Amino acid sequence: MSENNFKFIKLEKKGKVCILQFNRPEKKNPLSSAMRSEIIAALGDLKSDNRIKAVIFYGGEEVFTAGFDRDEVQAVIQGTGDIQKFVDSNNLFHHTILEFPKLMIAAINGYALAGGFDLSVLCHLRIASKTAMFGHPEIGFGACPLFFPYMALVGRGKALELTLNTTTRDTFISAEEAYRLNIINKLVEPGKVLDEAIKIAKQILKSPSLAVSQLIDVNNVYFDRVKAFDTEIDTILKSTRIFSGE
Repeated sequence: MSENNFKFIKLEKKGKVCILQFNRPEKKNPLSSAMRSEIIAALGDLKSDNRIKAVIFYGGEEVFTAGFDRDEVQAVIQGTGDIQKFVDSNNLFHHTILEFPKLMIAAINGYALAGGFDLSVLCHLRIASKTAMFGHPEIGFGACPLFFPYMALVGRGKALELTLNTTTRDTFISAEEAYRLNIINKLVEPGKVLDEAIKIAKQILKSPSLAVSQLIDVNNVYFDRVKAFDTEIDTILKSTRIFSGE
């Protein structure tokens, strides 16, 4: 798909860096099935573009993303949506992220919630505004967050707390707390997030591309993220079917 044909995302290339911006700010940038499809297509093109060495995920000045489209998720939970179609879309989206071979940075303003929080921790680095907030409200209406990327960052106990007990605005974690927990790599003042992400990407890309690629590969070898994701999803689907009586 041509980058000019995207409806829910925007691409901007700056030398070796591509900014992939979510483009539904009036809805808090929900990762709907349509937006996920566009992200998958864009990453496929960027993977084969030898000029691009890094991708920055960005939601704009007000919000990163509030996660998957709540209406779509609730339809699946309530049995009115196509669960297999949702699962297939979900799997393809996450596999595309997990298997993307180039540097990925999340540039975060405002809320990074639910699947948006997940997406940020699946990136290699995270730059956040001091006013950013993180949480998993989806568990409050019956959707299960990912677990493995948090365990890799903060350990089992804290990962359980982050996924089980950040369901409301009162329990969301602040950018300062996320930084203290080593979830965030760098905190910046509001309005500086994207510039800082671009700066860091360009600094990293001054090193030989082979060395950067090797470190990304080593990161994947250290923790088999694809296997961990597949195991999690299989467990969630089995328990969902048991609960629903299938």
